[in-house]
Amino acid sequence: MKKSIWNYLALNLILALGLAVPAAAQDLSSFYVTPKIMTSYQKADMNGGSERSSVFGLGFALGTDLSYTSSLPVRTEVEYLYHGNQTFNRPGQTHDVSAHSIMANAFLDIQTDTAFTPYAGGGLGFGYLKDKATVGVSTTVSRWNLAWNVGGGVAWGLSESMALDFGYRYMDLGKTEKIIRSGQAYDVSLTAHEFGVGLRIMSF
Repeated sequence: MKKSIWNYLALNLILALGLAVPAAAQDLSSFYVTPKIMTSYQKADMNGGSERSSVFGLGFALGTDLSYTSSLPVRTEVEYLYHGNQTFNRPGQTHDVSAHSIMANAFLDIQTDTAFTPYAGGGLGFGYLKDKATVGVSTTVSRWNLAWNVGGGVAWGLSESMALDFGYRYMDLGKTEKIIRSGQAYDVSLTAHEFGVGLRIMSF
């Protein structure tokens, strides 16, 4: 029941973002798609301490650049990312955690009149964590969380309709579902420093 509620909320977030695209952005030249790859340096806080590890992830974003239709140097986008699968160990417990996110992001572009455009921004959305945990016995739990990110980067314009996007962000994906063993609760809180590269394709 709980998972169904979170799935419903995530779906409504995506629909709301679609309806919220400004009416002024009907010119398709303002829209873009960005396939992304990234390295995620993750920190898992667990009972008894924390573990750190790195993993590759990938995803894509669909966005609109408001500067095409107004004087605002702002971009908004809906993004999906797979943040990889990691195994974290502490005495008496093992957690094999996979992470996904659906985010609504906004960025402020800093115009430089060159091929390079720095930007800063952040996002809010949902993180989905699946934990194949072994705490005495093995079990699998999953959970939707509120997630957020903040960061920045620089876009390198290759042409009028294409740019390489180099970015960094701090990402908080929330916690896995609690597992109760002998009256003790076990879970994983997952955060990450993420470095990514994307190819922004515009004017389609």
